[in-house]
Amino acid sequence: MRLTTFLLAAALPGAVLAEGARLELDCTFVTACDEAGQCAPGDGPARFVVEPEAIDDDGTGLYTLWVDDGEGHTATGASRTGPFAWAPGEDVRMQLALTGETSALWIRQTLGTGGETPAGAEIDLMTCEVTF
Repeated sequence: MRLTTFLLAAALPGAVLAEGARLELDCTFVTACDEAGQCAPGDGPARFVVEPEAIDDDGTGLYTLWVDDGEGHTATGASRTGPFAWAPGEDVRMQLALTGETSALWIRQTLGTGGETPAGAEIDLMTCEVTF
């Protein structure tokens, strides 16, 4: 049923899905990788809520994105299903991309300042229950 809802939602005109339509992902980490390509089994859940704020008919534009119970962040989205990019801190960049009907990729990048904060990245592959 959720797959049908997802496919129908993707086919609707932008005006129907624009304001008020939320994308919710209840995910479980499958694999976690670091910037050196070292991967290990993932651990724990993650929840994402993505709400459109100012988007065009294709879903390109601004969204508010929440991770777990954290504060909302302004994110840029390329479509209603991502990828979404946001910066929760001055030296931190994140991206979330749906990679299939039940999978997503979360990239967390630290830019590094050359001092106490080294540059780095983490990439998490997740399985998710996706609802609109």
